[in-house]
Amino acid sequence: MLKHNTLSFRIIVLSGAWIVITLVITALLLVYFYYDHASQHYDEHVSMHLEELIEASKFDDDGIYRLNFTPSDPRYHDLYSGWYWEVKQSGKMLKRSQSLGDNSLNIGAAQPTENLVIYETIGPKNDKLRTHVIKLEVDPRHEPVVLLATAPMTGVKDDVANYSTHIIGSLVILGIGLLLAVVLQVRVALRPLKAISTGITDVREGKASKLPHEQLEDVKPLVDELNNLLDHNAVLLKRARNQLGDLAHAVKNPLTVIVNEAHNMEPEQRKLIIQQTSDISRNVDHYLARARTFGTEKVLGSRSSIKTVVEDLVYAMQRLYQDSELLFDFSQLDDCWFRGESQDLEEMVGNLMDNACKWAKGRVRIIGECEGDNLVLAVEDDGPGIHEDSIDTVMRRGHRLDESKPGHGQGLGIVKDIADLYGGSLSLGRSELGGLRAELFLPAA
Repeated sequence: MLKHNTLSFRIIVLSGAWIVITLVITALLLVYFYYDHASQHYDEHVSMHLEELIEASKFDDDGIYRLNFTPSDPRYHDLYSGWYWEVKQSGKMLKRSQSLGDNSLNIGAAQPTENLVIYETIGPKNDKLRTHVIKLEVDPRHEPVVLLATAPMTGVKDDVANYSTHIIGSLVILGIGLLLAVVLQVRVALRPLKAISTGITDVREGKASKLPHEQLEDVKPLVDELNNLLDHNAVLLKRARNQLGDLAHAVKNPLTVIVNEAHNMEPEQRKLIIQQTSDISRNVDHYLARARTFGTEKVLGSRSSIKTVVEDLVYAMQRLYQDSELLFDFSQLDDCWFRGESQDLEEMVGNLMDNACKWAKGRVRIIGECEGDNLVLAVEDDGPGIHEDSIDTVMRRGHRLDESKPGHGQGLGIVKDIADLYGGSLSLGRSELGGLRAELFLPAA
């Protein structure tokens, strides 16, 4: 007995519903196609007899309409057989089949044309007929005649009903077989997941430190990721300690300034205090936000689009540096994905783009390239660049080469720390544009 709140139950119910819906739609389509086929089959017979009427039609010298011969189908001689033909002129009946008796065919308000038209009409006994109508000019000296020929719809319906009975029975058997196959597949396929559930219980209870690796190839990546998630806990603890240390260091200097200047409350000093307090607030917000970020390359399902993140950052940078009228080139980012959290990606790329915008003369370029599991993401500018002897200096937190530019000197250090947590790296060099090229090596998704 399946429990309702289980994966097996959901798979079986959803698969069963899909099978039923698919088979019902298939049955309807098959019946419809067969109905169309049967209708065309009857139409071919009626058209053949209508052509016989056209070929046999003539007016004699006295202006009397005559038929050289009548359609050969014997059903036109059986009274009310549903197989009828009739010839009219200006609404007046000229000739008709014996099967019509004393009745006449009625096509209602339909207007006959020189092209063959097919209608569904009601016959003498209120039976539905498939009626072929055509307007024919037999002799230019006389009014055109209207030729009608019919076949009973009961024949089409009987054929379709018989076909439907067989096809529905066959599809019911097929549906039962498919449902049994789904149940069997679910029972067998989900056994490895039950083994994983048992392994997780053992880890939680302290009986094991990791999940067993002896699994099917299909579920082995899941087991590996869950084991990576266990290792991730240790990384999170280390990262939290680093972030809190950074926060304490960032707050220390502004607080010292506040204490030193608190004795003199002149307007100038007051302005300085407000500025430093603002620095404290920004640093606290920054590092608390960094403490809230999580994940390394081992996070399950962590996948971020490079192009989406860069597009958002370009939009922000264009407004932040609108006076610089910078040109951003990020056309080489298609099919590039980062195996990690989008917040961390925004932090890294955002810092690099901010630096590039500060120093660029007019152009900033972002290039991405994926090679297997490796992602290379470069941010370049056409500014003055950095001398090779100064690269180690700017990579350290709080160190800046030019105090005339706004900032705290911590951007590149933050980028390097986040890249390290993902098993990647940051390197600086000379760009083809003439300025700095900051290159990130990260895991690709």
